[in-house]
Amino acid sequence: MLKLDQQSQVTSQHTPQQPYNQELEQHHESKMYMSLNYHKTHQQTYSQANQFSQHSKLFDLRKKYLKNREDTQRRSVSHHSRIPPNRSPPKTQQTKKQYSPKQENYPVQQKKKTVPVSKNLGSNLRNILKTNFAQQPIYEENPQNENIRKEYSQIVQIPNEYQSIDSYTFIKTLGIGATAEVKMARHKDLEIDVAIKIYDKKKMNNMHLKNLEREVEILNQLKHPNIINLYHMYENDKSIYLIMEYSSPTNLEIFMKGRPFKRINEDEAKIIFRQIIDAIYYMHQQDICHRDLKFENLLIDYNTRKIKLIDFGYSIKINGKQTCSCGTPQYMAPELVKKGSYDQSVDIWACGIILFKMVTGVFPFRGNSEKDLNKKICLGKIEYPSFVSFQVKQLITGMLKVDQKERLTIQEVQQSQWLQ
Repeated sequence: MLKLDQQSQVTSQHTPQQPYNQELEQHHESKMYMSLNYHKTHQQTYSQANQFSQHSKLFDLRKKYLKNREDTQRRSVSHHSRIPPNRSPPKTQQTKKQYSPKQENYPVQQKKKTVPVSKNLGSNLRNILKTNFAQQPIYEENPQNENIRKEYSQIVQIPNEYQSIDSYTFIKTLGIGATAEVKMARHKDLEIDVAIKIYDKKKMNNMHLKNLEREVEILNQLKHPNIINLYHMYENDKSIYLIMEYSSPTNLEIFMKGRPFKRINEDEAKIIFRQIIDAIYYMHQQDICHRDLKFENLLIDYNTRKIKLIDFGYSIKINGKQTCSCGTPQYMAPELVKKGSYDQSVDIWACGIILFKMVTGVFPFRGNSEKDLNKKICLGKIEYPSFVSFQVKQLITGMLKVDQKERLTIQEVQQSQWLQ
């Protein structure tokens, strides 16, 4: 027995090593690879879960914010509903409800109250309605006025017996303003095209009515080939109708935009400008000042270059110096900008602006703001492009004198060397 135990111990001590198993080794490697992948994927899912938790927190915060805002709005509505009908809600709550935070710094603009025109117009306008619009104007005896009389007599006139608003067929709308719109129409019997200015009484107040009275009175007095002709006037419960001569749908502003560099050569400008000066000369002879001369108020025929002066809403009869400032900023004279006294020379200044813009394509005075523009107008410094001739420069400089006493008169403009 002892021998056997010793032999077994000897055999156990000298047992040979197990052979190398390749399959077992590959199995261990695959287990290690899977464990590494597991850790990587676990880290990715953990980071994604982290991000999702952050987003969910933001989402929860936004949800709470929206819920709080809805609660406050609901409380404010319930608060307003408890206010008696005779009492208005507090001003603080009204401002919060009406204006966004971006508009809190801006002043609240109140709407101007307009007094509607009564169905029966004022006595002055009623007398104008009864007047004969086809009456011939009185001209002074001189060759120029005789030529005006002959040229005006060639304009088509509509006899009073054919005058009725039902006699016209409306064709198209030419323009829309604050209180009126202008439509093209055709007389059913005479087949004459006219422009009808339609005033809405609901949109008019007493100031609009006075301006209309003055415009109709002046247009009834002015009979010139370069001034729009007023045929007749009608009214009903809703509207006031001015039946006027139809000239052209194109004003000088649109005409100039279609030209290269928005300007015309001096020969073409002379044809147009001479007609404007003739119309202003005729108006100034009768002590009438237009006060709103600009490109938009000058109609032009593309084919004949015929000019018609329109829109006499700001026109007045000059009796001494005037102080009421009006007009379009780019065309306003320094005395209008300063709100001082003025006379008919403001029309001369506007004519100088018109001529400068015709031959250069730009205004002589330009600014980033109205204050800057007014400052440059009062200084009166003009820079001429090199292509403007000396005679045109001389004429424009004379018309754009800052001192109205030194400014050219309408007679001096007519007799200038460039217009001869």
